[in-house]
Amino acid sequence: MMAYFRQCFPSTLSVTTIKELANALASHPPYQVPISTIKIKHLYCQVPQAEVLYSLNATIVSLANSSEKAGTLPWCLGLGIVRVIDTSKGLLYIITPVPQTTLEKVDLLLHGFIEIPTCLLKVQGCMSPYMPANVSPAS
Repeated sequence: MMAYFRQCFPSTLSVTTIKELANALASHPPYQVPISTIKIKHLYCQVPQAEVLYSLNATIVSLANSSEKAGTLPWCLGLGIVRVIDTSKGLLYIITPVPQTTLEKVDLLLHGFIEIPTCLLKVQGCMSPYMPANVSPAS
């Protein structure tokens, strides 16, 4: 997973440790995706409609293009980290190595069981709203 998200950065940028990757991702500008342009599908659970957006905060999602043909599966274009959702502006902020031209084809986010490694949520100087301050990592 970490090798995948290293692709967000040019190969000339030295991102060799987990700590360097966590810092680089924390400072990387995310893409803005209008909520109105996408559908959200949870693959392994049902989420109340009022909580669908909140359930995506700090998650890894599949960036997909839904097929217009009945009975065909969506096409996965890549993965992204949902950094945050701003419901007042109607925007999702997503970090992904997928190029913007490809990202413009995304109309579906698939949420499964891929979790963000805890080490990527802990960045010195940044407090992730999804990490309790008084919890020690398991590994």
